[in-house]
Amino acid sequence: MTLPDPPQAIRTEPITDPTAWLAAELPVPEGVVHELTPAHLDEIAALTKALRTEPLPLLADREPWRALARRTMPLLSELAHSTAHRTETHIGTAVLRGLPVAELAPDEIRGLYRALGAVMGTAVSQNTRGEYIADVRDYGNGGLDNSAVRGHQTTSALRFHSDDGDLALLLCVRPAADGGTSLIASAMTIYNELLRRAPHLLGLYYNGFVYENRDEEDPPAYRNAVFGYYHGQLTCRYFLRDYVDSSPAVTHVPVSDLERHALDLFEALAARPGAATEYALRAGDLQLVNNNIVVHARRSFSDGTGGGGGGRLLLRQWVNLDGGRQFPTTLCRHRYGMRKKPDARD
Repeated sequence: MTLPDPPQAIRTEPITDPTAWLAAELPVPEGVVHELTPAHLDEIAALTKALRTEPLPLLADREPWRALARRTMPLLSELAHSTAHRTETHIGTAVLRGLPVAELAPDEIRGLYRALGAVMGTAVSQNTRGEYIADVRDYGNGGLDNSAVRGHQTTSALRFHSDDGDLALLLCVRPAADGGTSLIASAMTIYNELLRRAPHLLGLYYNGFVYENRDEEDPPAYRNAVFGYYHGQLTCRYFLRDYVDSSPAVTHVPVSDLERHALDLFEALAARPGAATEYALRAGDLQLVNNNIVVHARRSFSDGTGGGGGGRLLLRQWVNLDGGRQFPTTLCRHRYGMRKKPDARD
């Protein structure tokens, strides 16, 4: 008789490395900040000049963008690459500060951003249109109670959550007139608290929850684990709770009371006093959030009623790190991007 392979192991020991932290332990609210130097700004000017003579489409493959970045911005490319990869073993987040967004045209901002993402890792599609860069702004369609709305399209507060790629990159082009601050908490610290307070629930987090796909991809719903322990590494993916709450509309299977309790507990641990750091992104900040290690949230925001220049605008990329950790799609269905629907509009 052939015995079946054992199921995935559940980690029963706490995380004791730097990926488990509390806000008070961080030297600054952003955790790690790298201020761009005049030499970096000169390199950015060289990149934008090169793009004027040798334009590259944003949907081009990674390699030409990475080659251009390394050729025109060697110092900034090395800083971006090393900062991105350090998030895997350090606190899971950092900020590159001082990108000259006010001095660049919109297409130059996106070109610079695509190039920086390409030296950090491989960008993946964020929607069924195949876009590598998504606008995070008010789309004017209401909040997440509308099942056609995704988190980056609303002014509403966003609960603690993960995004799909290893890294979520957010470049602040224009901050909000009011609100919109970022909150980041260590998912490893949350796990340690779950071990201490509710070890009987761990199997539920490893089994996962059913999420609505929000009309982005077939099937209309899917199951995704919150934690996975593979190759000696604990990894987290906690997607927006709102997508669990709306899933019965398409699955016709209710969310159980125990599942709701587990979701409530995870978010309470992320939001408890002292757990999360909070700060406002400035124009020109490039925030790195490692989805394997931390969860992030956002306060609601308002764009105000007057003034020129438009409302709050962040640009988002999802990037997978070179040589990144290995885990199955049951822990992150869209880690390698969303597949384009046959009827998707370009």
